[in-house]
Amino acid sequence: MKIVFDGVLTTDDNKQHVPLAFDLPDGITRLSGKFVATPKRAKGAEFDNLISLSVFGPEGSRGARHNNPVMDFAIDATGATPGYLPGAIEPGRWMVFLDTFRVLGPDPVHYTLTVTLETEPVAARTPYVPAAVGGRGRGWYRGDLHAHTLHSDGRWDVPDLAGWARSRGLDFMTLSDHNTVSGQAQLRSLAGDDLLVMGGMELTTHAGHALSLGGSDWHEWRSGPATGKTMPMLAGEIMSSGALFVIAHPMSPGDPECTGCRWEFADMMPGPARIVEIWNGGPWSDYNEDGLALYRRWLSEGHRLVATAGSDNHGRGPGDGETGFNHVHAEELSETAILAAIRAGRNYLSSGPRLILSATHSDGTEIPMGGETDASATARIAWSTGPQPLTLRLVGPEGEVLRTELAADTEGEIVHAGLPRGFVQVEVRDATGRLHAVTNPIFVR
Repeated sequence: MKIVFDGVLTTDDNKQHVPLAFDLPDGITRLSGKFVATPKRAKGAEFDNLISLSVFGPEGSRGARHNNPVMDFAIDATGATPGYLPGAIEPGRWMVFLDTFRVLGPDPVHYTLTVTLETEPVAARTPYVPAAVGGRGRGWYRGDLHAHTLHSDGRWDVPDLAGWARSRGLDFMTLSDHNTVSGQAQLRSLAGDDLLVMGGMELTTHAGHALSLGGSDWHEWRSGPATGKTMPMLAGEIMSSGALFVIAHPMSPGDPECTGCRWEFADMMPGPARIVEIWNGGPWSDYNEDGLALYRRWLSEGHRLVATAGSDNHGRGPGDGETGFNHVHAEELSETAILAAIRAGRNYLSSGPRLILSATHSDGTEIPMGGETDASATARIAWSTGPQPLTLRLVGPEGEVLRTELAADTEGEIVHAGLPRGFVQVEVRDATGRLHAVTNPIFVR
């Protein structure tokens, strides 16, 4: 049995969620869809049209595959196309949404979605089993919080990503595919004593991207008329679930080059958000510099925000680039402990150098990164930069540089008294101005 949808999209349909609804009877064992949209790129246009599919059953999301050349999908009780979730094909109302990230015109886009229903028994498949992970106690752990696979727009599979994390000597990593959690089960089967794997998803909207970190639950990502929810509402739901909500690469290139990638939610600047990804991708970039400036502006306005890094890896080979990773001081190597430490700001971001900021109260109490002190406290900065000469800067509100030091190629430590109201943060840069490490702030009341 087949159900066929034919339609036309114009520039009026750009950045929408176009619903295609159909009802399934009892007894369907397999659901598949074939999607064709032409033209891929309008004559004279600089970029391709970009349409992704999201599938929903009566019980909720059954997955999506954002920005992938493979648009066809199949779902049954024991298996599914990457991006989609296996499970029983429930009778009732199903929906396929055409998520129109880019319909540029001037030519209209003609599409056909052919849904095929089958009733034959499906083959059994061996489910993924989460791997046991031995515990490690309190200490510093290095890891990545943002990466992709072919379950969305990555160029490699889940085992390749886990292999890359191991090749870089990471202690933990997160899979955050776009608008889907379909790769999580396989990823958790690949964990081990040497690598903690954590759940996540990248909410990939028409006006900005955000990460949900922790657990393997799918989270609603569509704000606006499709759901009746604002982005602050969606962020609140994620945080209420215990997951972290992270504004991702807020100043990355936007439309039409990277449609929806720049953070443009006027009611989330930063709104209820408490974490911002300021280092995205490999080596420090111009848009990361702009993201750091935005982050510091928000800090200067009085917001208590944590900074994170994410490789945003879509398929690079081992060792490529000077990627910024999160160096987290956690009570143990577990998802709960790592996320708790990040939530508290107990981490610095670095492509290599060690850089730790702390403060000491007048009564001798030690305050870690992410903590609060007063202006009478003394800041303590410890570093180890390696052979490359780097310059250390202590930065305060409005980006004011409070102190500059040449960081030697051996371990060093300095103290600084007289802290400004607001916050202090430390960074190290090379002679070209490229950032190599930055701490989370200590807040000064």
